[in-house]
Amino acid sequence: MLTIEESILIYIGPPIPSCGLFQFGSFVGDIPEFIEPLMQVEEIRELVVDVNNLVEAKKEMSIIGTEKNKAFQYLSNPNNIEAELSKLDYKSFLGKGIYIEGENGELLLVGKNNPLPVAGLSGGGGGPVTVDSITDASNVGKTVLKAADASAARAAIGAGTSNLKVGETGNDAKPGNWAPRSYDLQDASDVGKALIIAANAAAARTAIGAGTSNLVVGTGAGDAKAGNWSPPNASASTAGLVKQAAAQANSAATDVAGLVADFNSLLGKLRTAGIIAP
Repeated sequence: MLTIEESILIYIGPPIPSCGLFQFGSFVGDIPEFIEPLMQVEEIRELVVDVNNLVEAKKEMSIIGTEKNKAFQYLSNPNNIEAELSKLDYKSFLGKGIYIEGENGELLLVGKNNPLPVAGLSGGGGGPVTVDSITDASNVGKTVLKAADASAARAAIGAGTSNLKVGETGNDAKPGNWAPRSYDLQDASDVGKALIIAANAAAARTAIGAGTSNLVVGTGAGDAKAGNWSPPNASASTAGLVKQAAAQANSAATDVAGLVADFNSLLGKLRTAGIIAP
């Protein structure tokens, strides 16, 4: 395995095979002598970046309108490449570059399909990014990223380690099917609670005392009268109803006999009406 101690430059633009310049081709230290003529092309020079800035450079290259995006689009046109190379004094550089040793000892040219094996880089410029390689991640954040399941993630942030208990006491969390009962109403009086749970109208009256008085329905003096009750006729011993007596004209008698007759007529009408006993 190649050991790298110097700075690394990486070309992130489209490949230019005739010049031996491939996308993600890497150079240790300075630009190699055989590549230097190409650095006269502004667009190529824009897309040669330090490995430490690789991630940011690739991101910028993907944003339309940035200098790196414009350079990439320009170099993606073979006619532009041909025009730029025609201005340079160059030879074919094909076949030259950095090589690494493969699994079976063979030499592999560093490029897009064979990136330089530098640990901690992504985007084709090196090995995979690991959780522990994230420099600004806290221990809690790394634990969450490594959590095997949701339960482990909750445990990492303390969401699954509280003393919360599902139940019906004052300090319990209520279950999803919980519904309040009369005794759960903190500001309801005992009478109000009894009224809420009354099984029927009679029980409700009992709760508020409407069905517990000594009132008796009957015909006695202290009784409450029934809805179909009507007062009795008046008698010598019982108060009751009487009818209006028939009209009695004013007396015009001129003698005792005539006055007696008028008076007896009045008495008869009073008896008929029930005002006086027969």
